[in-house]
Amino acid sequence: MVIQALLIAIIMFLTKFLDWGFFNINIRPIWIGPLVGLALGDLREGILMGAAIEAVFLGTFSVGGSVPSDISSAAVFGTAFGILLNKGTSAAVALSIPIGLLAVLLFNLIAGVIFNFVVDFEDRAINNHNDKLFTAAHYFAIIFYPLVFGIAAFIIMMVGVEPVKNLMDNMPAFVNNALTAMSAALPAVGMAILVNSMWDKQLIPFFFIGFVLAAYLNLGTMPIAVLGAAFAVYYILTDFSKRKNHQNPDGPAAGKSGNANSEEMEDFLS
Repeated sequence: MVIQALLIAIIMFLTKFLDWGFFNINIRPIWIGPLVGLALGDLREGILMGAAIEAVFLGTFSVGGSVPSDISSAAVFGTAFGILLNKGTSAAVALSIPIGLLAVLLFNLIAGVIFNFVVDFEDRAINNHNDKLFTAAHYFAIIFYPLVFGIAAFIIMMVGVEPVKNLMDNMPAFVNNALTAMSAALPAVGMAILVNSMWDKQLIPFFFIGFVLAAYLNLGTMPIAVLGAAFAVYYILTDFSKRKNHQNPDGPAAGKSGNANSEEMEDFLS
């Protein structure tokens, strides 16, 4: 168990380091799940759980210092507990929601308390024209944040698996059934949040087409995704053709504009 806990801690450290480090990459659950599954010796379940948790948080993202849920912690712990407890995808999804919310408390503690002192320290270093001290403080913040989460992940995996297992085993049947139903509904909530942020009346036909393909024709996710991509390319080309005909009356100036639009479309599709 020590090796597994250490591997989970390393994955947690890397996800937080890439998020707050040099690259500022927010690794999504669809990537974290397979990494956790690989570390715990069950890549298949890791892929399935990562995809399920990704669907839940599909429309959730952080803006600046506003963190509605710690998605990376939810993915790491949700997938790890789902695999180690042998409870399947429903348990991973059900556990990822409260874990993501609880991890925000740790984020707020680090950002609100520790980093305030770091910022004040860096301000004084700038005022004193001490570039080396400023750089050292900056590197400290980059390493300290993921290190805290990594240590927390190691401790939780070492002491938390058995209590969570006992809790879920002793739950009444109706509670487990409710969690299963909730885990099935949460991906739809994630999709609804995403659609709400990009909704347009022109998307209504495509929405109902996708619903019919899934609900009545029983097509899988991949065929629907391929058809959706084909519809998107067709829509882009049709819209571009309409704009070109509308903005390209006869004349040299219009011809130059049309050539520019053509080059822009070629760059987009290449």
